[in-house]
Amino acid sequence: MPPDANPAWNEVFFFPLRLPPICDEIQLAILSGSEVLGTATLHLSHISSAGAELEEGTPGFLPCFGPCFLPFYGPRLDPAKTPSTVSGWHVAYRGRVLLELSTHMGTPDGRQRDTIPPEDIAQGQCHLPRCQFGLCGVFYSASMVPPGPELLRFELSLGNFGDTGNVTCKPAASITPYGCPLFDGERDVWVGDTKRGDLWDAQCPVDAGNRYHYLPWYSDKPVAAVTSSWEDAGHRWDTLNLLCAMCRRLVSTHG
Repeated sequence: MPPDANPAWNEVFFFPLRLPPICDEIQLAILSGSEVLGTATLHLSHISSAGAELEEGTPGFLPCFGPCFLPFYGPRLDPAKTPSTVSGWHVAYRGRVLLELSTHMGTPDGRQRDTIPPEDIAQGQCHLPRCQFGLCGVFYSASMVPPGPELLRFELSLGNFGDTGNVTCKPAASITPYGCPLFDGERDVWVGDTKRGDLWDAQCPVDAGNRYHYLPWYSDKPVAAVTSSWEDAGHRWDTLNLLCAMCRRLVSTHG
């Protein structure tokens, strides 16, 4: 990957593909030297169809995708410098790539890569006007948090915007103040005429509080805000909303 916060490759890669394919996945990776920054997967079963075998069935189509943005995810390093994952899934957003996948029948000519013509690049850029978007979040409560002596805080991010571990975007007020988790259960319990402080009475579970930790925000609720810049995709959303509205109005004639 080039040393840039917004890299542009403008390249074309060619690879042979036998149909029907043996493998269902096309895996893409963004590399920085030998380090994998992020990966994304395209499933051929989602972007192609063999068609129905019946005479009046729906015809199939070859694998195709985009041009659109494909998000990439990768492991985020924790303070111990070890990758953090959840159930084997990559958890950190690492960026997105504008790409297109098309399939052409015929014998491969042996090419592996080429450059995109400048006129095609200019045509794509004119459809990507950028707009400013704002995201604000109010945190009302934080319960069932993990116990421990470490101070906790929450972060609000949209892509790389607001991510305190990313240096490619401007800093934003996207984090809450640090707080120390408190245990909601260590309070005085009255049993008859006897006061038992800081004890859990198994006979009175309702009066004894709850067994979990929380952040003591009380009446001061933290607020986080992020300002981001994205291309204007209103023309695509308007078309999608129109199609969804038509689907809700259509009535099936097949019962």
